[in-house]
Amino acid sequence: MLSFAALASAQLPSSIFSFIKPFLFGHGHLGPITLQILESLVEPITAQIERNSYIYQEGAQLMLNGKPWTASGANVYWLGLNENVIPPAGQPFYPPFNASYPTLGRITEVMNTLQTIGARTIRSQTLGVSVGNPLSVMPALGVYNEQAFNTIGWSVFQARQHGLRIIAPLVDNYDYYHGGKFNFLRFRGIKIPSSDSSKLDPLVQQFYTNGMIVQDFKNYIEHLLTHYPLVGSHVDGSRSFIKHLAPQKLVIDGTYGINKTHLDIPTIDIFSDHYYPPDNSKLQTAIALVASVNKTYLVGEYDWTANNPQASSLQSFYNIIESRQSNPEPVVVGDLLWSLFIHDVPNCNIYVNHTDGFTLQYGNPANSAQNNTQISLIRQHFFKMKEQTVDSYLPAMPCPGPTAEYTYM
Repeated sequence: MLSFAALASAQLPSSIFSFIKPFLFGHGHLGPITLQILESLVEPITAQIERNSYIYQEGAQLMLNGKPWTASGANVYWLGLNENVIPPAGQPFYPPFNASYPTLGRITEVMNTLQTIGARTIRSQTLGVSVGNPLSVMPALGVYNEQAFNTIGWSVFQARQHGLRIIAPLVDNYDYYHGGKFNFLRFRGIKIPSSDSSKLDPLVQQFYTNGMIVQDFKNYIEHLLTHYPLVGSHVDGSRSFIKHLAPQKLVIDGTYGINKTHLDIPTIDIFSDHYYPPDNSKLQTAIALVASVNKTYLVGEYDWTANNPQASSLQSFYNIIESRQSNPEPVVVGDLLWSLFIHDVPNCNIYVNHTDGFTLQYGNPANSAQNNTQISLIRQHFFKMKEQTVDSYLPAMPCPGPTAEYTYM
């Protein structure tokens, strides 16, 4: 039978200790508690406490309930709105953008997969950027489509049930199917023919400087965050507004690369950049720059494939990130591969593909040996970022897997 001393040495939260105290010594029909019973009680309670606690920045690291926390995982950009699958006849579909809502089973399967590969974090553009087409959260200025929240809500629910955290950018710098700053410009009659950054019309700056457009964007943010308080921003003037709406959420500076003039902005918690291909020198320079202001850094996207001969090896790239975790102020807090796809659920015989050359399909029998080697390396890295060790084996995944309504892994 467990003693009070044993429980104290386990450093249980007082709320959990109070819950189990009546069971320590037999009462009536209740027998004494055993270690196995205690573990079965404590594990789900501890998981629920963690899920209901905020991640916060403390200097150059992220924290959860007083302990360092890391944010490695994957980009799963299609959770709110899909562009890679044509749905059955009669389902919502917008042919000009090939846009449709992903099935709930497809969302559930990718959450199970993320858990299997050791991820803690999802970055999903379409959970926060959804404007300008009939299936969007905001199809037209000031017009909101509540149906669009079905997939967003299921994604948020399933992420929580699987113990995953969400990063949701709130606007896109490009003109993709899910929308972005060009839609807000078009809403106000400013039409820019190309989103190519090398030849952009100077009028694109109206998104940042035109008071009416800035307010339009803030109204959209408010509508979105009052449904689901997510995290992420790409716009200078909106950071304080986000902190006002959701003061305990972290804000990531979405600039492509680190803008040195942003380093001292107090409402930025995390800086980030993209790596196509992985570049060790660029990574170390970024870490040093963010360390100079005692904040945190996240690798927001990177090419995982090892197909580019100019790339630093993925292992050496990971070594830099992992070695920093023994530092009391690691600065770099994780990395998010681009990008994860699984089956076309409910059809578990077809894997969904995205044609950019960076699609990671876990468990696909058609994967090359190189792909599976890289995926195994990714999985080992993600677990190592959680201070756990796994071998090179890639566990099989059921399709779509459990809905995780009651899991606490």
